[in-house]
Amino acid sequence: MKYRHFKNAIESEYKKPLKDLMYEVCVVKNLNAVEGSKKIGIAKEVFVYWRHFYRLEARQRLFDQTINELNKSFFNATNEKKISEC
Repeated sequence: MKYRHFKNAIESEYKKPLKDLMYEVCVVKNLNAVEGSKKIGIAKEVFVYWRHFYRLEARQRLFDQTINELNKSFFNATNEKKISEC
C-alpha cells in the first residue's frame, strides 16, 4: 500500500482528517512512534513519515514556535519604528 491508501483508510475509519488525528496522537496524547502507530493501527514507518510531514515532531514544533516568535518580535519592532518616525 502507498501512503495515500493508508491515509484514505485511516480517515474513513476515524471520520476525521489525518492531520487532526496525528495532532491528537502526537501533541495532545504525546505518544511516541511505536505507541502512536499501534493506536492508529498502521506501520511505524508510515506513522513516522506522517509525523514528519505534518511537522509534529517535538524538535520541529519547537523550531516553528521559535520562528513564529521571532517573526512577531520583528513585526512589532518594525511597527514601533514606523510609529515613532511619524
